[in-house]
This record gives sequence, C-alpha cells and structure tokens, in this order.
Amino acid sequence: MEEENKEEITERLQDVKAKTRKGNIILKKREEGEHQESSKNCLFICGNRRTDTLKNFMQDIYMLQKPFTCYMPKIHQNLVNIEDKIETIVDICIHNSCSLFFTISSTKKKPSRFIIGRLYNNKILDYYIFSLLSFIPMNMFPLSKEILLGTKPIVLIQGSYFEQNEVTKYIRNVLFDMFKHKNVETLTKESIQRLVVITAYEARVSTVMRGNGEKGSSDAGQNGEVNGHENNFRGNSLGKGSYVMSFRQYLVKKEMFKLTEKEIPTLDEIGPRFEFTLEDSKIPEYALFQEAIKKVDVEKKVKSNKVKVDEFGHNIKRVYVQKQNFRKLHTKHSKLMKKSKKLSGGDG
Repeated sequence: MEEENKEEITERLQDVKAKTRKGNIILKKREEGEHQESSKNCLFICGNRRTDTLKNFMQDIYMLQKPFTCYMPKIHQNLVNIEDKIETIVDICIHNSCSLFFTISSTKKKPSRFIIGRLYNNKILDYYIFSLLSFIPMNMFPLSKEILLGTKPIVLIQGSYFEQNEVTKYIRNVLFDMFKHKNVETLTKESIQRLVVITAYEARVSTVMRGNGEKGSSDAGQNGEVNGHENNFRGNSLGKGSYVMSFRQYLVKKEMFKLTEKEIPTLDEIGPRFEFTLEDSKIPEYALFQEAIKKVDVEKKVKSNKVKVDEFGHNIKRVYVQKQNFRKLHTKHSKLMKKSKKLSGGDG
C-alpha cells in the first residue's frame, strides 16, 4: 500500500463529488477530520488456516463487539503467514471503514495465534500477536443469555505486568481500546450489565495444560456448569518468568449498586473465559502515538436564544424588525388613485 499523508488524501478527495446527502457528510469529515473520536469499528478476519476452537473464539469476541464490527468468518487463502500480510489487512480495514482488526491463524510451528491491531490515519499504528492457551466458549455459561448484547461494559485491567515496560503499557492500552465498546458521554446504572476483568499473572506449571489429561488453571472449575469444557492447546509451553493474561466477564446486577463498602458482591461469570500470552508485537512510534491521542481544543458554539431546531433538523430563526409605517410604505400607485386625490382636494 502506498503511503499517503493527510494532505495527499485531502487533495485526492477534493475532486470527488458525493451523490447523496450522507456522502457529502462523509467527505466533509474526511477533509476536515473529526475533533472527537467516534466508536471504532473492528474487522474480524481469518487466515488461511484455523481450528474450530479458534473459529468459536473469534465468534465470541465478535459477539462482544457488535454492532461495531465487520465479520469475515470465511478462510482467506491469500492470507498465508498472516504476520507478513498486515498490509493486506490494512487495505481491507480501510475499505470497510475499520480502525481495529482481529485475526486468527494456526500452523504447526505457530499454533493458536490471534492478532489485535490498530490503524491511525489509514496507516498501521501497532499490532500485537498473542497465543491462546485455553478457552471456554460463551454458550457454556448458563447466565450468558441474560446479558443484552451491544451494552457498554466496565473494563478492569489489573496486574503489575502492565507497568513493566513500554510494550506492556501499550498492551494495556490496546486491550482497553478493544473491549471498551462504544464511546458514550454519560452512563446510567441500568445500562451497566457487564464487567470485563483482564488479569496478568506470572505463569506457573499448574496454570497451563500441556495436554487434555492434565489439570488446568486453579480457577477453571469455579462454576460447576462449565467444568470439563475447557479447550487447551498443545505446544504452548511457557518459560519461567513468563506472564499469562486471563479474560473474565461477569454479570452486573442492580443489587450491587446498593451494597455498602464492607459487603462483598457475588459475581456470576457469563463468559467467554480464555487465557493468552504475548508472542510478538510492533509498538507505535512515539510521535505518531502522541498525535493519535492528542485532544484538539474546539471552540464551543455560542447558543442563541433566537435560533431553534425543529424535528427535521432545520434552523428556525426569529428576526426582530422595526414597526412598519404604512403611510411611507411603497406601493404600486395607479393613475385612478391620483385623480381621486385631486378631486377630493378640489372639493375641499
């Protein structure tokens, strides 16, 4: 993909004329840019090879991100060695107006891989390659049906691992960017239904299952309903000092907001549940990242009491004028009127 800066894109789009009103708004946003970031769309795409578990894993993440998604579950034969095809994925993201992408792939040397990446100004900002260690699908949790899809969750990312270096700090940032869902200005207690908890901890021998016959993580059987359904992957051996990240999602009930500080709420897990670790990454350039997170000071429009907006979005203005003098008001006079005035004057 040829690298284009913002000025070149603007010059190229100036000659393009939209055919509809919505097209005019889109072109205007592209030229002027957006001062306030809108909710990000995420592209979900598969590589040339995958497993059924990875397919179900991507489908569960897709369900969490709806409706800000572009879902491509079919196998793409041209995405061989997907780590070297990032530029192709960027082109697909630009075509579908997505600034986030989530891809899956699995090979013998690199099994159970998924990539999370971000775009800025139609260029790749950063991406992170993770290895999936264990996964329990959402349909194994009985309470998962009670949640309303499309709701904004509370995201909690915890662990000293995310403060170790620049890479881990960017990992925390991209995970929050991925799972925060839509951007909203205000929240109500009734709208909060999900709690997403991402925890990083140092790997131990008992935390990763090497085979289907060995024991898994110590919290794998917290809910009796899902015990025995955990999918674990061979070949994901972790060295000493490695860190594992776990994803948990819980149901938030209305009664939790009435509890005091001393009372501990009971959390019901709704899935999905999975554990993963970092394999490789491409962190963003410092200057580019600072430009991406920069907040522009926009002058607030002064509200006028004389202007109102109707149901159709039209501005209705009240204009005050002086009282008209009808004697000085210019009208089209006819000759008959002049004659009648002369006659009336002669009679007097």
